[in-house]
Amino acid sequence: MAFSKKQKKTIMAMSSVVGLRMLAVFLVLPVFVLFAEKFTSSFILIGIAFGIYGLSRAIFQIPFGYISDKIGRKNVLFFGMLLFGVFTFIIGFSDNIYELISLRFLQGVAAESSVAFALVSDTVSEGDRTKAMAFLGIPIGLSFVVGIVLGPLLSYYFGYPFLFYVSGILGIMSAVSILLWVEEPKSKEMLKEIEISFKDAVAVLKNKTLANLSVQGFLLSFFMTVFFFGLPLIVKHELGTGYYYKVLIPMVVFSLFAMMKASKKADMGYEVHLLKLSFLLMAVSSIFMFSDTKGYALPIIIIGGILFFTGFSITEPIMPSLVSSSSDKSFVGTSMGVYNTLQFSGSFIGGSIAGLLYESYRSFIPAILIASSLICYLLIMRIKK
Repeated sequence: MAFSKKQKKTIMAMSSVVGLRMLAVFLVLPVFVLFAEKFTSSFILIGIAFGIYGLSRAIFQIPFGYISDKIGRKNVLFFGMLLFGVFTFIIGFSDNIYELISLRFLQGVAAESSVAFALVSDTVSEGDRTKAMAFLGIPIGLSFVVGIVLGPLLSYYFGYPFLFYVSGILGIMSAVSILLWVEEPKSKEMLKEIEISFKDAVAVLKNKTLANLSVQGFLLSFFMTVFFFGLPLIVKHELGTGYYYKVLIPMVVFSLFAMMKASKKADMGYEVHLLKLSFLLMAVSSIFMFSDTKGYALPIIIIGGILFFTGFSITEPIMPSLVSSSSDKSFVGTSMGVYNTLQFSGSFIGGSIAGLLYESYRSFIPAILIASSLICYLLIMRIKK
């Protein structure tokens, strides 16, 4: 069934908002550790600063969704985006690690991801929700590709604080876009249909498939956070910061190609097979990236990065789609909320553990990442699609 003109307008508006929001996140992601190094030599504190954003996102994900059921999606989205933009901008003025940790926590309080998906779900019929979610996934993928390369490039020429100023402005632009372009869904029946609550979250976790996918979301975010903690440090210490964006370009080009191919194959029903491949690629990438303790050669870094970005990019459009399609229509919003909560929890745990590992147990990193990937592989084998 084709979308109506009003539905297209809502989907396009939310795609723009989500795209700007995620671009703000991905601009900072690849260089945050290098920025935090300015304030402390403690990898543990850097890891906490890196991961605590995920902790506040995880804590407030379901409450934000629940509040949006009561006062409206648009109000919560506007407040969340504005809050994110303001605190992101302020982070650029940080002058010590403890201030950075506090601001990162406040930045993550604006946990509006599930609300954005819920608003689109409100607007379209049950049969069109998976397709609508796929449209929201497109700007996320593009933002990932653009932000990962552009962030290190801009920071190299203008400094790390500049990225937070730009990201903060993007967040505020998202808030303005919501005011101008997003309409509040009028169907109270649909609002009730995807209401997010703690009681329903427990019900979602009793669904073996959704619980399975949520655990995978946790492990994927854990892997990604540890990877992005280590990659900039490796490139900086072995090659110099001037090489960073140059090293990232071939990695991201391959991942963009993989994402496009994976999306086509996923539409043909190969989601589970693609995820199996992605987890194996990520496992091998950790061997290339973190096993050499005597110095890294440029080709090894690039190969390891290509394998990681290719594998991770395959998961990006597929995992949310599987969560949506595996959920009962009464729990679509809650399912996404639970999945996102565990995802952000993985970011927090990943950042904290990465800091600890880099401080004292660096040789354990490959084994931990391989174990994470293989657990995901075993979990996805239990899903029949």
